[in-house]
Amino acid sequence: MPDFTGESMKAARAALDSNASITATDATAEGRMVLMESNWQVCGQTPSPGAALNGQPVEFMVVKFGEDCP
Repeated sequence: MPDFTGESMKAARAALDSNASITATDATAEGRMVLMESNWQVCGQTPSPGAALNGQPVEFMVVKFGEDCP
């Protein structure tokens, strides 16, 4: 699994297989919907960078560009 920290959510999704199960979750406590993925940057991810990606679901924790990662 590549390290997508700091990348846009749109770029992260594009870099993975089209059949991957991908979830983007607001990393703040606000619970906002991630609608325009190009406006959100990756703060964290599961599986972690360097881990084998063998078809398991992928979750990205994201914030809007210009915001600090929690």
